[in-house]
Amino acid sequence: MSLLASLLRLRADAAGNAIRTSHVRHFHLSDQPLMLLPLKRTGPAARPLAVMLGTDPLRPRLLTAPPSGSTATIRAALAETLIVHIESHQLSREYLPATSTRPAYQRYTDAPQLLVPNPQAVKFLQNLGLDLRFRPLDDQTPATRSARRLGQWLTHFTDRAEIPGSAALIPLTDLLSMHWITGQSPQDDEDLATLLAWIDPPPGSADGRDAARRAEDPATHRPAGPGTAAAFDNEKLDPLFDAFARDPAPALKDLEQLLTGYLQPTWDRMWHAYTLLQAIPETPSAGRRWATERSEFTDQSTYLEQGGRSRPAHDQAVAAAIGLERKEAAAAAFHTDRALEDPFVRAELRTAGEAVGGTVTAVDTQHIIRGTTGRALWRPRITLSTEDPVHLEPGRLLASHLHRTARYQVREVIPRDSDTLVELEITAGMGRVDRPNHTVLPSAGAFLVLTAAPEHSRKPAFPSRDQTPWTHGGPPPDHGDSKEEQ
Repeated sequence: MSLLASLLRLRADAAGNAIRTSHVRHFHLSDQPLMLLPLKRTGPAARPLAVMLGTDPLRPRLLTAPPSGSTATIRAALAETLIVHIESHQLSREYLPATSTRPAYQRYTDAPQLLVPNPQAVKFLQNLGLDLRFRPLDDQTPATRSARRLGQWLTHFTDRAEIPGSAALIPLTDLLSMHWITGQSPQDDEDLATLLAWIDPPPGSADGRDAARRAEDPATHRPAGPGTAAAFDNEKLDPLFDAFARDPAPALKDLEQLLTGYLQPTWDRMWHAYTLLQAIPETPSAGRRWATERSEFTDQSTYLEQGGRSRPAHDQAVAAAIGLERKEAAAAAFHTDRALEDPFVRAELRTAGEAVGGTVTAVDTQHIIRGTTGRALWRPRITLSTEDPVHLEPGRLLASHLHRTARYQVREVIPRDSDTLVELEITAGMGRVDRPNHTVLPSAGAFLVLTAAPEHSRKPAFPSRDQTPWTHGGPPPDHGDSKEEQ
């Protein structure tokens, strides 16, 4: 947690209401997302008890599993519902012409989006996907095939959820916490009921803190899952499970009614959260990342249509390295985009010394250097006076949200008694000696905020399977034949 976030959390606690931080939304939100609210049994990590899902807040669909025996029924129903939703996004494509880095391409014009209440639901879906995609291959019944396909898609969504900035599968508590800071701990913010109470207290509440206390009342509180409350298990579920052993039919009907009442409050809160978030303006970079999401969805659809195999339970060395590189690149790009588009993020980075804001004290418009060919290159310089903590080393490239194409290179950092001077050289976006672009030059006295510039590094080359040592997933060593041994 940043210094600024800690300060705002204290202020929210003192005020009794959540404080709005980001006024822009960094994630695309679909007009018709699939809300998915899972509930699991105690015991095996991937054994579902119920799932409430749908795209209409007024018409949720409840899927339940019997208290004992096979969960094939709920698996089949979940597979049917999710795959129908996925197929509804596979009806229209757009043509993308070839570029220098890829051939011409047809991409789906939209992609499915799953919204879940919290990160624990993502973990449950990950475990469920792992369990389902490895159904026995000798069982080729339609139910087993659909379960395996469901597992492959759940793995796709949960893998995407690990990519910073991805909007394929979003925990709503995480997204709400990006835009509001409450007076409770970050751990308590993972409870959707209390988090929403702080953000948008219902009528009749004195403030957000009062609403959160009411939401925590054990008599009425409903955890957002996927685990159930112990009191609910002991007082409600266990008697029904005992009744199921004696007479299954009426017990199943009673179980559906019980679980509907248990899940409905969280279902309503999920749509409440969605409404609050959808009202926040979306950043341009969110649209670009959603285009990437559509490409990933298209690639996965094509892979499965061509009979692609399920991912192994554990990646081999090269696959793991590729996955790590993708996450790191996505994290860096997402971090940069947020800083350029969000004043609150820039303020957070300034308190950490990762960005700088200060008053322009000097502008040198006459600074010219000679390139390797002797050509004159215009490299104007500016000096900032700042009281921010500065942890920027010389050579670091910075960017301004006011001039996205300009680059400001740190030349020198000079600490003084009352402030710090940062000398910068503009290395991109300023034009040429004969055609200068003076718009990137701030005037003396202006206040300028600079953050880390986007990095455009070349992807590393990873070895093919044939070039990978057998100890790291490559082919087994060739021991030669008997003639060679003689």
